[in-house]
Amino acid sequence: MKKYVAMIALGLATIAGTTYAQNAPQRENRNNYENRNDQNRGDRKQKGEFRRNADRRANISPEERANRRTEKLSQRLDLSKKQQKQLQALNLKQAREMESFRGQRNQPGTRNQNNREEMKRQHASYEKELKSILNKKQYAKYQEDRKQMQAQRENRNNLNGDNNGRFRRQNNG
Repeated sequence: MKKYVAMIALGLATIAGTTYAQNAPQRENRNNYENRNDQNRGDRKQKGEFRRNADRRANISPEERANRRTEKLSQRLDLSKKQQKQLQALNLKQAREMESFRGQRNQPGTRNQNNREEMKRQHASYEKELKSILNKKQYAKYQEDRKQMQAQRENRNNLNGDNNGRFRRQNNG
């Protein structure tokens, strides 16, 4: 009799264990990263919505891009009307140059290193002209905001483990 009770208990435990194991979430190695990120996002948008927003950003005209950037900087830095007009002209110039870089990037046979150097020169020129438009206090605030945004971007990339396949060289010296 004791043997029958022990066998029935063992059988029930086995059935309960296999039933529980079937209800457990199954993981696939290649989707594990995506599942973890989806759970961490909470109420964030789905992957496809991020792509749609990126497409929308790509279709913005240089004029609209310059207007948005000017408005944002005007609010953050409390610019005068004269400064806003100068900044609008500068942002429009930069947006048009960046649009031409984007067009060149999509053409086959372009040299990336030359484009990168030209973009760096263009950015340095933008910074120089911006510095002449802003007063010292405004420019210091602008630099501080840029550093904070860069730190947030690096932090976000490090937390996600996503450097788009790029690794930074560490200086050992």
